[in-house]
Amino acid sequence: MASIMSPEAFSTFHYDYVIAGGGTAGLTVANRLSENPQITVAVLEAGQNRIDDFAILTPGLAASTWNNDSYDWIFQTTPQKHLGGHVVGHPRGKLLGGSSAINALFWTHASQADINDWGVLGNKGWSWKSLVPYFFKSEAYVAPTLKTAEDLDIVSEIDASLHGKHGPVFDSFPEFYGPVQEAWPRTYENLGLGVDGDPRGGLALGGFTNPTTVDPKTKTRSHAGVAYYQPVSGRPNLHVLTEALVEKVLFDSKRGENSLIANGIEFGAKGRNYVVKAKKEVILSAGAFGSSKILELSGIGSTKVLKKNNIKVLHDNENVGENLQDHPLVPLGFEVMDGLFTTDAFRDPKLLEAALAAYLANQTGPLSSATYSSALLSYKQMLPTSDKAKIPKGINNVLTPKQAGANPGLAHQVELTRRKTLDPKESSAQQLLFLGGLTPGKANVTKLFGTESPGSYLTLSAVLEHPFSRGSVHIQSSDPRVYPVIDPNYLGAEVDLEILADIMLHLQTVARAEPLASFLKGKGHVYQPGYLELTESNVRAHIKRTMSTEFHVCGTCTMSPRDKGGVVDERLRVYGTERLRVVDASIFPLQVRANLVSLTYAVAERAADFIKEDAAKGTAH
Repeated sequence: MASIMSPEAFSTFHYDYVIAGGGTAGLTVANRLSENPQITVAVLEAGQNRIDDFAILTPGLAASTWNNDSYDWIFQTTPQKHLGGHVVGHPRGKLLGGSSAINALFWTHASQADINDWGVLGNKGWSWKSLVPYFFKSEAYVAPTLKTAEDLDIVSEIDASLHGKHGPVFDSFPEFYGPVQEAWPRTYENLGLGVDGDPRGGLALGGFTNPTTVDPKTKTRSHAGVAYYQPVSGRPNLHVLTEALVEKVLFDSKRGENSLIANGIEFGAKGRNYVVKAKKEVILSAGAFGSSKILELSGIGSTKVLKKNNIKVLHDNENVGENLQDHPLVPLGFEVMDGLFTTDAFRDPKLLEAALAAYLANQTGPLSSATYSSALLSYKQMLPTSDKAKIPKGINNVLTPKQAGANPGLAHQVELTRRKTLDPKESSAQQLLFLGGLTPGKANVTKLFGTESPGSYLTLSAVLEHPFSRGSVHIQSSDPRVYPVIDPNYLGAEVDLEILADIMLHLQTVARAEPLASFLKGKGHVYQPGYLELTESNVRAHIKRTMSTEFHVCGTCTMSPRDKGGVVDERLRVYGTERLRVVDASIFPLQVRANLVSLTYAVAERAADFIKEDAAKGTAH
């Protein structure tokens, strides 16, 4: 297998394409480019090859790898000003497969308007319609059994024609579930919020059970490592080097013009530095925290940031590392009725051992599935009947006139986000069911999932889908091993807090609606220790105290016109350079609804076609 090649041997080759990052996007692009046996492709991954790792493959162990540096970068934010100074942990995959190998396995989708808005921002050729073929290309959807479909109330939800059947990434519905999961969609129906179609189509709203990235035959996680890399790992024209930290992109200067031509990458491995050359292009797929970092280390970014870190400025672009967006998540925990299974049961080593034994013996039991229930709801759907005309405080003055004039790209983003928030057909919230306790406000994410309180709990969570707040990520040293400074600036825009307050108050009504309420003590009035009943007067304090994140960072290498905040153009080429692209979630100019992995695969699939097309035309600049 190519990934066991030594750094010395790897660096002697001159490849057509060199990809920085063997994660979700990087392995997708590598697979597609290496389909042509005449094209040579190299991938550098800082983490290890753990494709066959039991902890990765087992669906029910999804969060067990977090905060373990063999799997996870273990990023943390700066103390957040609007959250009382607490730090928020950010697990990101540090292994082949990237974050698709350690995420929570959700397979949910952006809305049509989300992607159409990318085009409205000035990215020619970007629309929902343009991405549909790539959603199909990446997906291997497996329909549920009739019993599962009836139990989870998804018979009318599924439209098989909207799903790809022959792509690399499996998604399926869980086969292990219980009465709470069966109650979830029916509770929303009783609230008049039943799902009104298949969310895969980019239009549906309501409560539903979502598919997850699990191969139903093997009951194992389907991630980029096993889906896109493993089947083609024997290609002689594809080389993957693990445990290799990308340090910077190397350039030639184009004589007589202010342009840089990417020709390779400098990387560190086993205590030494190496160079690998690229004849056609260098592609950065290091994620929303990594790709902008590599650009800055390479001399592309804000002059102020680069000079502060003693890095020679090769191309000044103040947009690099800016426009960081994320989905803030706020939990609310309830005690469940006695005898109901939750993941809190695994505090008993014997029960965990029994679950492991069942999974190892025949791939059954709670570890065989990732059973998640979601709801996508518009802001107006969550308001009380008496308050449907309400407009969130601060939504019309997110930016001052001076701020809007100084940053027209951000002003346009804010206007599009405002429209979506007030549109009754667009989701402002994702509401989630987790059958177990969460400990609020923990920077160490291993302590977030679970609780030390005796008893069994259920957690409902509210996620703000289209935040107005913007943050940043920037280097703090010229040493590539030093982590960047990550400041999402959560709740920096007052309106985010106001919308979250309404989402949380609605979430509490969900817990008290039937049939879900019957599985909670006191019909949803008995809380997990650390939580309390929410009211209009205390809900904002609760949000600031307990807020975490859904770990959906994007935007730091934004795709937009250069004068509108862009780092890359509509074909993902880095401004001021030739033969250099960014392909990962960092290019998303505007946050989308739901989870990002399905969209990241689709964008990477389309990027691979861009690269092939531009190579044929000789326009990789």
